Amino acid sequence: MSIEKDIFLAKTRVRADIRAKRKELTQDELKKAQENLLAAFKDAVKEDAYLGSVYESARNIALYESARGELPCDSLAKFIREQGKNTLYPRTVGKDMEFCVITDPASELFPGNFAIPEPRSEIEAVSNEVIDIVVMPGIAFDNEGGRVGQGGGFYDRWISSIPKDKRPLLIGVCMSFQMMPKVPSCSSDIRADVVLCV
Repeated sequence: MSIEKDIFLAKTRVRADIRAKRKELTQDELKKAQENLLAAFKDAVKEDAYLGSVYESARNIALYESARGELPCDSLAKFIREQGKNTLYPRTVGKDMEFCVITDPASELFPGNFAIPEPRSEIEAVSNEVIDIVVMPGIAFDNEGGRVGQGGGFYDRWISSIPKDKRPLLIGVCMSFQMMPKVPSCSSDIRADVVLCV
């Protein structure tokens, strides 16, 4: 069996395992997790000089609207907007992804591809290179920033399309059961710069 096939099968097993665990989460557990994420983000910004300086100067911060048991980041998004920064959310376009500034997710997002809430089609996308930080979900992460995504490759393709010197800071976020000693990965997988686990 080829190495690529081994990695594909390993990712498939990880996705099945984590998705099963996410289905068992209660609304109270998800609410608590998103409050813990906000606290962890605030702590990281205070304690990590580099992250703090990037966040301080950041104007555009991309997040996501959670679906199917993903770690919610609504409280974090609200905090970021209260600090006068823009929050952006992804929209899929074929096999690609673009981001739009969203001020009111409840009215500006609607179920798009894969039934995931994304910006309405009439909202204009921004240039990739103006995004300073991306808070990204994942199925699983490891301490080296390794990430297993949903399997569509949207984040990997999007990040790879940006020149390396203009790439945003990538912050992976997850719950404790999503952390692994080492995630299965291949050369096209993009690592997170920071992982916040709650």
